[in-house]
Parts: sequence; C-alpha cells; structure tokens
Amino acid sequence: MMLTSVLAAAAIATGAIVVMAPSRFWSVRYICSDIGLFFVSIAAYYGCSVIMERRRKSMSRPCKEVDAKIVQPETESKPQFDIGEHVALLQKHSSERNIGQTMRTFRSIQQSTCCVSSQVYNIVLQAFINCGNVYGAEDWMDTIVEAKKADEASFNILLKGLVEAQALEKGRDVLDQMRRAGIQPSIANFDDLLAGCARAKCFTESLSLLDEMHAAGVQPTSLTLHTIEKLLDDSRNIDQSLRRIRQIMRRFKIEANTLANLPRLAAVISQPADSMSAPCAHELQVTGSLPQIKAVQRTLKQHGFLDSTEKDARPFDGHWETDDGLTVIIEGKVVRWGGQHASRLRFTGEDRRACMLTLYGKPTKGLTSPAIETQATKQLRWDNGDTWHSYDGRAIGQDVLFSQSMTKPSRDKVQDKAQRARSSAMLKCVSKEALGLPIILEDLITQFLGGELFYVRVQFQSKWNPSRVSDDDELPCLQDADADICSSLSHRHPCVGLRHCWAEPGADQCGQRTLVNGEEVDEDSFRRQIRAVRSA
Repeated sequence: MMLTSVLAAAAIATGAIVVMAPSRFWSVRYICSDIGLFFVSIAAYYGCSVIMERRRKSMSRPCKEVDAKIVQPETESKPQFDIGEHVALLQKHSSERNIGQTMRTFRSIQQSTCCVSSQVYNIVLQAFINCGNVYGAEDWMDTIVEAKKADEASFNILLKGLVEAQALEKGRDVLDQMRRAGIQPSIANFDDLLAGCARAKCFTESLSLLDEMHAAGVQPTSLTLHTIEKLLDDSRNIDQSLRRIRQIMRRFKIEANTLANLPRLAAVISQPADSMSAPCAHELQVTGSLPQIKAVQRTLKQHGFLDSTEKDARPFDGHWETDDGLTVIIEGKVVRWGGQHASRLRFTGEDRRACMLTLYGKPTKGLTSPAIETQATKQLRWDNGDTWHSYDGRAIGQDVLFSQSMTKPSRDKVQDKAQRARSSAMLKCVSKEALGLPIILEDLITQFLGGELFYVRVQFQSKWNPSRVSDDDELPCLQDADADICSSLSHRHPCVGLRHCWAEPGADQCGQRTLVNGEEVDEDSFRRQIRAVRSA
C-alpha cells in the first residue's frame, strides 16, 4: 500500500510539472525526461526506506544478540595484562632502589590479578631493604603477614636487613616471628644474626644466641666456626663466667682441629684446671717481622724466660738461687747471671747430671741431686762448697712465674694463606686471565706469597690476674715498676703487636687484651699495626 501511495504522489507531481510548463516545451523528448525523473524519485525513496528500516531493527535488538563480526574487532584491539613482564619490571625498580615506581607497579599487579604471589610481596620488601628504610620494611612485613603471604624468604630478607642496620634485638624478634608462623629458623638465619653480633662486639648476646642454636639442634657450619673465632679474638672486658664459655666451646667442639686458627683465648680457656700449678694461666703471643721477633725473644731470655718447657728441661735447666741470693739461669750449656753476664758449662757425665763450670776464676765441678731444703725442688752442689737451689717457679722481674714455656719464632701460616687469597682476588679483579700463565704455574707462584709475619708464644702461670688488679697488688714487672710484663715488653718493642690472654678457673674469670707500644688497643688497630688480614 505504501508503494501505491508513492506512485500516486509521483504521478501527480509529474503531471503538475507538465501542466505548469509553458506550451513551447511540450514535446516527446520532455515527456520522456519527466517519466525518467518519475522513476528515479521512486527508486531513491525506496532505497532510503530500506536503510532506515534496517537501522531501526539494529537499534531495537538486545546487546547479547550483537553480531559477532562487529564485537570481535573491539576484543582483539584490547591488550592483555602480562604478569611476567610486570614482575620483571618490579624487580628492576627494586634493584634500582626506586620505591615509588616499585609501589606503583605492585598496585598495577594487585588490581589486574586476583591473587598476588609471595614472590611479588618479597620483591617489594627487598626494595625497602635496598633503600635502607628499615621501618618501612617492618611495616610492609606486617602487610605480608596480614595477607598470609609470609614465607621463609620473607623472614630471611627482613632479618638480613635488620642485621645490616645493627638492629640485633629486632633480629631476635624475627626468629620468634618465624616460630609463631610455623617456620623453624635455619642455620643460615643464626649465622646472619651471629655475624651481626660479632661485628657489633656483643659478646653476651652472642653467647645467648649460641645457646639458642644448641637448643634448636642446628648443626654449625664452617661460617659458624669462623664467626666464633672472630668473636673470641675481638672480645674485651669479658663479663661472662669462664665455665659458660668453656661449656659453649665443648658444645661446638672449638678445638685446634676444628678451626684453622684457634683463638688464643680459647687455647688458654681449654687448659684443664688440674694441670695448673698456680691460680691463673697466661699466654703472650708477640707478632711481627722475623728480626723483630728475634729481638723480642732475646729480651725475654735476658729476663729469665726459657725455650724449653718444664717437662722437656734438662737436669740443669732452670732458675737457681745461690747462697748469696743471686739468681742464676741455666739453659742448655749457657749460664746467665742477672741478664748481663753469661758463661758456658761442660757436661762431664752421660746423664748430664754432672758438669764443669768456671766459678771465681777456677774450674769447679757440679752435681745435681734431690733437694734437702724445704720448698726447693732440686739442688746443685759444687766442689768449692757452694750450693744452689731450684724452686717451683721462676723469679722473673719482681714476680714468680710457674710452668713457663716459650716457643721458637714460627711463621704465621694462617696469615700467609689469607694474603695469598687476597692477592689472587686482586689479580682476578685486574685481569680475567690473572697472570696469563697456566693455572698450575699460577698456583705455584702464589704459594710464595705471604705476609712475612712471625710470632712467638710464651705460656706461664702465676698468681697475677689482670681482671682484678688493685693498687695493693704487686705486678709481675721486668724493669718498670709501674708496668707489668706485657706493657714493659710492648714499650721496649713498639713495632710488634702483643696479645695477652689469661684464665683463672678458681675465680671463674678470663680475659684478653692487645697492646701496641705499651697501650691497649682494639682488634682492628692491633691488626693494622702488624698488617694482618682477616680470613674471608
């Protein structure tokens, strides 16, 4: 019906145009053009109608019925979220210490994924640690715990950061948090915290941590033993009982076969109490170049120290007191009077109990025998009627020392090894090919590298305890009445370093000090003085 109406309207419009046209335009050609115009208008109207009808139907159709051909291009043009790419970007910002970009990337990951992994949380935690923001790291750790994403790696990261910031008490709290979270601290966690205590020279806290390690049943590693070695070497003004330290040493088997360089304090503490003839055991270790050490040894001999130990001494070796009250020192074939005069004796028997010595300008025979006088250990009778007595102890300076022994100058092999390791590391830093030689030849060459450090050790026992010296106590002195043996020796040889360790089981005390030029210094200054390096 609509088409009929259209045709009628078109016919009327065409007829009107023909009638209104002037008569001079009436012809067959004009009539044909009018009829063509009539049909063109009909076709145009029909096409417009069809287009409008299709548009109306498309607008009235539901959304779920939208043609897939129209929706598909929009879906393909929208980019998908790449979680791996964003995690890599997060790590990059964290390593660059860019906390702002790190947090923005984390929020982007959090908004685009339904579940954020523990790895992503830990990367953000590491970013706070890298920036040195310990408080921010602690707050973020609370966020991780609330999100139930805390794992062993989270606690490890936080613990390392707290140790680096020397927040050792908070580090101990992290161990408690791990246990509450159902995670048992590993030996690596204890090693990190123990190393921090050793660097801070917190001796008491370190012993408590070692007790906790033993209670947890974790097995120590080489790093643990190395840290204990450093802890004992750096300890000063020890306020802990000797029994507790000795107990910890037994638990961790701190012996000469477990450590490359047994700390001298540990060596003194390890001495059994029943083998001591005096209340307090001492050890002096003097370190320096070989000429300096030989000079120190000559000084010690001048004041009465002997090379041989008590059990290895010959019958004549020891300190003798003459009838005139003069102290005579015999070692081997050398006889010294007061450190200023010396002579030589000659053995006349195979058992070396008889000898010949020039006394008062005349050759005189002497013979050792058991002592008759009270408190003497042995006696030496001479043909001229003189009798010398040896007592249990050595009168050195103004004090009596017991069970004294002194080693020969020895090369510090531990320092040689540390120097070789440092030299090899420096060569690798300079060139990837080091010396440019075969590995076998390089190893042979580096074996000759070293620190040129030597040491001599002196052990003795006495009643002197530096931990509780008062003004009324008499110090064991060499020459200066105001300085003890160690200070006097250090003053006389300022180029060497002297380590003095002592232990008194009866008083349950032990201690250690290091001296340079007669003054007490810390471990770092002591090592700089002797140019020693610490093993890695």
